[in-house]
Amino acid sequence: MARKVWFQLVDTATRGPFVDHKVSSVPCDGINDIEDFRNKIHAKYDHTRPQGTDILSHFTADQLGVYANRAVYDEENGQPLKASASVDDLGKDDDCALIVEVPQQHLVPRTLASVAELIAIPSTTVLNEPDKYAEECISLTEWGVDAVHEIPLIWRFMSSLGGCTNSGKIFWRTEDKQVVSLMVDGWFRESTRDRINVHANKKIILMGSPGIGKSTLLCVTAFHLVFKHKKNVLVYRRLTGRKQSNCLFYLGYEDGKVVQFAVQRCKAPNAISIYEHLIRQQGISNVWLLLDGFRYEDIPQGLMTFDLLATSQQVDLKSQERIDAYCCLFSCWRKQDLFKLGEQVYQFKVEEMEERFYYSGGSVREFGRATAEEIRIAIYNAVTKSRT
Repeated sequence: MARKVWFQLVDTATRGPFVDHKVSSVPCDGINDIEDFRNKIHAKYDHTRPQGTDILSHFTADQLGVYANRAVYDEENGQPLKASASVDDLGKDDDCALIVEVPQQHLVPRTLASVAELIAIPSTTVLNEPDKYAEECISLTEWGVDAVHEIPLIWRFMSSLGGCTNSGKIFWRTEDKQVVSLMVDGWFRESTRDRINVHANKKIILMGSPGIGKSTLLCVTAFHLVFKHKKNVLVYRRLTGRKQSNCLFYLGYEDGKVVQFAVQRCKAPNAISIYEHLIRQQGISNVWLLLDGFRYEDIPQGLMTFDLLATSQQVDLKSQERIDAYCCLFSCWRKQDLFKLGEQVYQFKVEEMEERFYYSGGSVREFGRATAEEIRIAIYNAVTKSRT
């Protein structure tokens, strides 16, 4: 019996099955390398009969990326096989099927429906318990300072998307309130003859040292925009932790209901395609784009119409860029604020907090690590790395 080569078509945007494709196979006859394998797959799905076998008709065989298996595909730096690579024992059964990544279609279709088909926009689902989410964030601009606020649902939602606080509780500083008030005022206050809104219609770049809460502020602001101001919000996050990669999530409205979708391991081209689709569907003024963790100069052109960027890097805006954007500096934590956080959220003892602050300085992320020794090691590694 001739051997078969098993494979799974996946979509580059969602990293899930391409148009619901199940694991399938092609005969090994005539397959000597990956190029032969791609040609045979393309031939299988490049005709109109029987129905459903034309799913690759808009692509050429050499556009398909082939990976050794799902584990390799899921690796942060996983690379496709070379066209000249031998098939050998690859794809020998459906448990270790080759992964065939189908690219996005770049032709501009005539209808929104065909756009969704070609770039495989993730399907939205209704968000559960929207009223409870609203309770957590709708009064963000009115939150009292020097106090802890509970955001358990937001924390749970964000847990698989890079996180947002360590515990579902957020300590609100004067600096947090000032920054949020400044941003919301710039976005929504109408200018009057006596009081011009100089920040109206401008992008915001929130800058500050690593680990001081910029990302948390951005995520909570995203939910506030959705539930208080009824905006459709797309958030794209750059993640650098171990076994983490960039992710994207969307919160918006359909038929009066709050809906959402999320994409793990979302590469920039995928994020751009999703953003462009939402713009075609709703209009650019109705889609708010928030970027977290990106260097300003590294932002792809397709994402430059963002509304808010949180970054740890310095940004030097050119004179022309200052017309459309402004920078806001987010300050490090003061010792007294960290001690209030430690007491109210973590129940740390004063002696322990003194040691923690000795190593962490104004970084709330470092201050809240499991032990003081962890903080010391993290700071030591960061300093050592900066010297090499």
